[in-house]
This record gives sequence, C-alpha cells and structure tokens, in this order.
Amino acid sequence: MFRLILANLLLIFSFRAAAAQDQLPAPWARFEHEGGGFTVLMPGKPVETITQRPKYTLHSFTVTLGRSVFSVSYSDYVPEVKLDESSVSSNIEKFNKNLGAKLLTTREMKIDGRTGVEFTAETPALNVKSRVFVVGNRMFQTAALVFKDVDDTIGVDRFFDSFKFSTTK
Repeated sequence: MFRLILANLLLIFSFRAAAAQDQLPAPWARFEHEGGGFTVLMPGKPVETITQRPKYTLHSFTVTLGRSVFSVSYSDYVPEVKLDESSVSSNIEKFNKNLGAKLLTTREMKIDGRTGVEFTAETPALNVKSRVFVVGNRMFQTAALVFKDVDDTIGVDRFFDSFKFSTTK
C-alpha cells in the first residue's frame, strides 16, 4: 500500500510539475469523497487512484501545485485486520522507507477528538509532512511533499489545518 501511494505521488508529480509551473494556481476548494469520511481543502481537483489488495482497498486523492504535492488517502481493511498504534508506526516507517526519507519528528495530535500521529521527514530533495489516523478499520493519511527549493508553508498549513472528519464512526 505504501509503495503504491508513493509511486502515485511521484508519478503524478513528475508529469504535472512542469505544466503546473506555467499555469496560474487553481483556487483552493473543499474536497469530500462520498463515503470517505473527511473533508479537506485542496489546491485544485484531485486525481483519484483506487488500489485493491486482498486485505485492504486504498483510495488516494492527489493534487500537484507547482513544486508541492498534496495527498489525502484512506484504506479500508478487511475485518480480520485489527488496526492499532503499531499499525500507525508501521505505516510511518514503511512510508518513509519507500520514499527514501529520514524521519525527523513525530508527535501525537488530535483532530475532532481522534488521536493520530503527525510526522516530518526529509529526502535530499523534499520536505515531507504527514498525518496518520486510525478510525475503526480505516486508516487515513494526509501528506504534503515540497521540494526544498520552495517555501510553501502557507499551502501546507492550509491543507493540514483544513482536514476534518465528516463521520462519527
């Protein structure tokens, strides 16, 4: 799952980065996927990718704006898989390993009363910020990848500050 998210992010980014630099940025708009259980502001219409595996189905939504990539995803696991704190830690470790990133910080945080983990990481070229939450048998992840030669603090903060859960599961 983690390699697929990473591959999708990098593929979309590489194809759209050059074109996005020549265009005016799209206005930020509220995005909510039917049945996704969240809302978030994104800087354009996200590209959706659905990946089905025996133990989960991954839905990811990605927007590239300039030299920044914004992604939100959720994975629904089969009932036999029980997600917990170790699942979150494993997700973070695999995400960074597949990205070739060095973990810099982690902190526990809450959104809408739900506890998750925020982490930052870096590669030689990218700054990474991500949050992971488990709600029942669904894992949510938001991620922003920004090239180091760009300061997109405003966009990254706007993206993360806007994420809200829209269900009471």
